[in-house]
Amino acid sequence: MRLEPLLIFRNSITDVQEIGDGPFGIRRTYIVGAGTFEGERLRGEILPGGGDWMTIGKDGLANLDVRKTLRTHEGALIHLSYQGLYRCDEALAAKIERGEDAEFGETLFQVLARFETGDERYDWLNSTLAVGEGRETSSGVEYRLFSLDRA
Repeated sequence: MRLEPLLIFRNSITDVQEIGDGPFGIRRTYIVGAGTFEGERLRGEILPGGGDWMTIGKDGLANLDVRKTLRTHEGALIHLSYQGLYRCDEALAAKIERGEDAEFGETLFQVLARFETGDERYDWLNSTLAVGEGRETSSGVEYRLFSLDRA
């Protein structure tokens, strides 16, 4: 198995809904804003309206549960969902608060992604698994995704 670069995407966050401390940890929902994606085989825009239904445990480890819709430059709609792990410490939180971008690898921010589409031009995505890393930016988030390809 090998990792192949698949795409880079960026999107804004338009709202944060603080649900509160429940039985599974602190629940927080981030509303996805507009964005863009680009890769060797696909490019386009991220449509606003998805979300990240995040739960933060007592140890500070956040579990990500994200869904968003991509629209390719050819008009195909693709559902992207990913789960992952994220950890933010005080130093990183202060950096983001100052309007600075985090760097890839600066903290734990890893995901496993799946795609779903009914558009035949992108049918190959339906059987693609991807892994990636993310980072917070002054305007939202940015991710690099790599497909898991058979060697």
